[in-house]
Amino acid sequence: MAEKEYEYGKGVPMVLTPSMVAIESLVADIRYRGQLIARNQKLESGVGATGVIGISIGFVIVMIAVLVPPLVMG
Repeated sequence: MAEKEYEYGKGVPMVLTPSMVAIESLVADIRYRGQLIARNQKLESGVGATGVIGISIGFVIVMIAVLVPPLVMG
């Protein structure tokens, strides 16, 4: 019986070429979800940082709009 010759440095021998379509689709889906999460966190931090100032300014504008016309009219 003859000995089998092994070739080194050729990588891992494959029976079939790997199908990367499913893996690439999964990676794209994970990347998309990560971008959605990052966008949502940025939006929430922006709203949280300016929320108190926005509510205060809105309250002042509403009070001016409600109280000034009756005082001016009479």
